[in-house]
Amino acid sequence: MIPKALGIKCVEPITTIAAAVGAISLSVGYAGYNYIKCISSECCDKNWINFNYLGLEQDLQDHVFGQHFVDHIIPRSLKGHIQNKNPKKALVMSFHGWTGCGKNHVSQIIAKNLYRKGTESAYQHLYIGSRDFAHKHDIYKYKATLRKDIEESTKKCGRSLFIFDEVDKMAPGVLDALKPYIDYHDQLDGVNYRKNIYIFLSNAGGTNITAVALKFWSEGKTREDITLKDIEHSISKGAFNEIGGLQHSEIVKRDLIDVYVPFLPLERKHVKQCASAALRRKGVIPNDKVLNKIANQLVYAPPETELYSVSGCKKIEHKVELFAD
Repeated sequence: MIPKALGIKCVEPITTIAAAVGAISLSVGYAGYNYIKCISSECCDKNWINFNYLGLEQDLQDHVFGQHFVDHIIPRSLKGHIQNKNPKKALVMSFHGWTGCGKNHVSQIIAKNLYRKGTESAYQHLYIGSRDFAHKHDIYKYKATLRKDIEESTKKCGRSLFIFDEVDKMAPGVLDALKPYIDYHDQLDGVNYRKNIYIFLSNAGGTNITAVALKFWSEGKTREDITLKDIEHSISKGAFNEIGGLQHSEIVKRDLIDVYVPFLPLERKHVKQCASAALRRKGVIPNDKVLNKIANQLVYAPPETELYSVSGCKKIEHKVELFAD
């Protein structure tokens, strides 16, 4: 028995211990609930976000044709960023080239190999320039909405993917709303934005890319001889000066785009590869006669050489329907 003279009260420690046990029980219960919930519902954890580097390489090899820059740059850029536990900034990649060269397709392949749910993941966010950011007079509203989206999305998951399609059709200045979130900040208001990934898809710079490819061809060189050094400056210059979302952009001025990925114009042989892949997906074994028929349905440029498909592989799925039998 403890003497009262000592002034020791036994009730308070018991109460404190009970409270601590209760808190621990609640914490364990909540953790257990989350664990069960995340078995069937998407969560921001390694079970649902698990970058498949080898899968990405294989998918690019099997489904994207004539794009050696894509094969070399994209897997390594993603791997370096994702494996870095403390990246200095968010990863920003800008895809440029003619329509139908595979920009959108590659962004979907990235999502497929980053998230278990692929393009259906709640952590992938797609914006389309002509739909979401088309009007110049609404630029301030667009920027406010974009800031809100990024902040809310990142609080839910710090490994979010933001894809901006048709950047060349956006009102200039909208993308400058991204600057605080892709710059070299440890955190903003206690939130870490450095693990996010941003991808811009744009036709801007496509003419410059085609001019470089045509020059190499006329000199008897292969398209694989073109290096990033030969083409990157002309892409960034075109993106900065051509009308669109990157025109006179602060994020271009401040070199916040980590890598420009050129998508070269597709030759007839690449169109035939696209057609072959499309036929195989339908269970049809392709032959040269059918592939030539499909390739002949497209328009090629420039007129004197008819070297490049004007629409890339964009119309291939429809053309294949005509010849699948």
